[in-house]
Order: sequence, then C-alpha cells, then structure tokens
Amino acid sequence: MRALIVDDEPPARDLLREYLDAVDAIEIIGECGTGREAIEAINEQAPELVFLDVQMPGLDGFDVLERIETLPTIIFSTAYDEYALEAFDAGAVDYLLKPYSRARFQKAVARALDRHDRTDDAYVDRLTTLLQKARASEDETPDRIYVRHGDKIIPVAPEDIRWIEAAGDYAKLHTAENTYLSSAGLGELVDRLGPKQFARIHRSHAISFAAVDHLRSDGSGGYHAVLDDGTRVRVSRSYAPDIRDRLV
Repeated sequence: MRALIVDDEPPARDLLREYLDAVDAIEIIGECGTGREAIEAINEQAPELVFLDVQMPGLDGFDVLERIETLPTIIFSTAYDEYALEAFDAGAVDYLLKPYSRARFQKAVARALDRHDRTDDAYVDRLTTLLQKARASEDETPDRIYVRHGDKIIPVAPEDIRWIEAAGDYAKLHTAENTYLSSAGLGELVDRLGPKQFARIHRSHAISFAAVDHLRSDGSGGYHAVLDDGTRVRVSRSYAPDIRDRLV
C-alpha cells in the first residue's frame, strides 16, 4: 500500500517512519505537516493509506476528511479525551491513541492491509458517522449533514434538504439538485435536524416546513404535502392533524 503520513509534529512523523520501516507491504510516498498540505497531497497522489493526525493547527484531520476527493483507508492518530474516543469506537474506525506502542501500531496496520483492495461502502459510512459525531453539538441543530457521495464524504446544508425518505436502515435526502444517501435513519435525522425545521409526516417520509407550498386533501383523512417545486409527499392520517395545525 502507498501511504502518506500527516502530522504537524516532526517526532510523531519520525516514529511512524521508524515503525513502517519494518512493514514491507507499505511504501511511504510522502509526509505532510499541515491539513492543507494533506488535502493537496491526497487529491494529487491518491495514497491508499493515510496516517492522519486529528489535532493540527489550522485545518484539522476532520477538515481534511471533508475536503478530499476520494477516501483512502485512514488510520487516525489522536490525543482526544474519552468522550471523543467513544465517537471513534462507535464509527469502528482505526485510530492510534498517543502515545501508542509498536504492538498497537501493528494491529492498526494489519487491519488496514486486510481491508486493502476491497470495496467497502460500509467503511465510508463509518467515516461519515465519525465525522458527524465529531462535528455535533448537543445544544444546537447541525449546520450540515454529512453523506456518502461516491467515494467521498460531502456536507449537505439542512436548508437545502426538501424532504427525507426512508430507505431501509438508511435515508435519502432530497435537495433541489440531487438525492443523497445518509447512513443515518429517518427518525435519527428528524431528531437531529429539529422539530422547528422538519417533521415526520409518514412512517417513511419527513418534510422541511420551508419547502412546503400547501397541503392538499387525499379524500381519505390524509393529505399530500405539495412542495414549492411541485413534488407531492404523502401525509398519513396519523400525522395529518399535527401537520395541518403546524402549517395552517
């Protein structure tokens, strides 16, 4: 695997080089000391593996994750506290907690080599979940929702989302221009986005209040929410009274 080392501390980069000297299956193609350098190197050189420091001045490791065109296998290094490590564990993403031992390093590398050459959408979804957790605030609705789009992670602004559709354990976010697949389910997304902006109108649908033009009766106690672009989204009878009261 072609690997890139990203860390703002030279001793940390030296340690990774030392440990990697014993791994014949990995070739180091470069080092970066800043997030901006890392974004440029990853987009230009397309490494298969990146050792990515989370805490860097300027653009941090999560900023890098947002801005790269394709996602290599990533092993994060971090000095985060226990709360942040829970987010890593929830995302099932490889990370090295500084200071780490050679044995812990070898374990992370073995997992990376095992994943090599496998198409793994689930891994991208786990990275997306990690990024969302890292950017989350308990006191505020998010200013962006992260989704997998091909081989990269992109942010979608909540105000751009017109309606949301359940897709098994996932959800489809419909904007004016595109439809994106989120690894979060419909209920989780509605809770995350907040009741002032979004509401569930069906067991399989939710709408943005800002996108609704009017309600039209379906003749059986329910409605269709007609959006300002003409899209019609069914409002079931169980949700109809609440939606009617909130929109009328």
